Parts: sequence; structure tokens; C-alpha cells
Amino acid sequence: MSFTVTGVVGNPRPLSKTFAAAVALVEKVAEAIGAEVSAPIDLANYGGRALDYADPELVDRRRALSTARVLVVATPVYKGSYTGLLKAFLDGYAPDALSATRTIPLTIAASPQHSLAGSTHLQPLLDELGAISPGGGLFLPDATAADPEARDALFDSWIDARRALLSASGVAA
Repeated sequence: MSFTVTGVVGNPRPLSKTFAAAVALVEKVAEAIGAEVSAPIDLANYGGRALDYADPELVDRRRALSTARVLVVATPVYKGSYTGLLKAFLDGYAPDALSATRTIPLTIAASPQHSLAGSTHLQPLLDELGAISPGGGLFLPDATAADPEARDALFDSWIDARRALLSASGVAA
């Protein structure tokens, strides 16, 4: 059986630092657990369509994300929380729709004061959808996100520190 790691990015800017970080984290997690990579969805490409829960393309995207073994849910922190674009997209899921999915909430912000936004705001939303985040969330300072070498070192350290936990929670193949 093959496992997939993918992501969804709630930055309203296409091909943002948040998207680049999500791609890098998806690839690193997939490598660490022996899974396949599926490219993250950049919600900036859909804009207001995220509010249309019957949009056929987005229905298919939600379905695909819910079948992944691990889902990186990435967002910049604006005004102390995740983006409205990400919220609109996730609101299209039924309760417990992500109960078979392990998530990694990834938040990026310029200020360290926003380092808890993932656990205080994004995690409760993911909990409502049934998602489990065995490794907890990951905060990425904006300056680190802008430096691929520093970003990747932080990701490697985060994954190494959680390898046993990820394996015990059924994330690793």
C-alpha cells in the first residue's frame, strides 16, 4: 500500500513563501516516512471559488486531500490567525471528514508573537474536521521561510524530533 503526503496552502498570493514552504515540508515528510508526494494545492488559484462548496473542482480537491496519509495545512498568520481563504476552503468539509488524515499545521508569521496561532486557532478547526496532528503544529518565522537553507534545517530538526511519534501514530508506512 502506498501512502501520500500533500498539502493545502491558504495564502491569497499565488506561489507565495507559504506555498514554497509547504512544498518543501511535504517533500521532507514524504521522504522521512517513505511516502509518495502529491503537490500541495495553492488556494490562491481559486480565490472566491473557495466559498462555493459545490464547485466540482474544489469538491474533487477536498476529496483528494482527505485521502492523504499526511496533510500539511499551511497559512500565513494575518491579524493573529489563519487566512479567510483557508477557512472558506476548510468549511467545505463535513465534520470528521479528515478523521483518517494526519495533519501538520504550518503557520508562517513575521512576529514571534504569532507563534501560537497554529495551536490556538488552526488546530481547533482541524479538530472539528476530525484531523489528528500527532506531531503538533510547526511555526516558521517569516525570515526563516525566506531562506530555503534555514527553512529546510528547521524542517529537518522538527521531523527528527518527532520521528518516533509519527511512526507510533501510524503516519509512517
